[in-house]
Amino acid sequence: MKRIPYYLVFGSFIPYLLIFALPFLPVSGSLKTGLIALLVILGEGMFWIGGVFVGKDVMTNYRKKLSPAKWFKNRRKQEN
Repeated sequence: MKRIPYYLVFGSFIPYLLIFALPFLPVSGSLKTGLIALLVILGEGMFWIGGVFVGKDVMTNYRKKLSPAKWFKNRRKQEN
């Protein structure tokens, strides 16, 4: 039961990955548009609901580790 929020947070990337598969489906453009909106809402909802249950401290650490600005800053320090 304690792992469900973690699954929600990490599983929230799956709907975003599915968005990239939509152009290859043989459905109309309006249906694709609706599916994209649904997948974005689902991904965001999963992330934030999981984040509420996981707690503020875990989410803060998670955001710090996944900050692209920090990745590039560390790269510059390593090159010098």
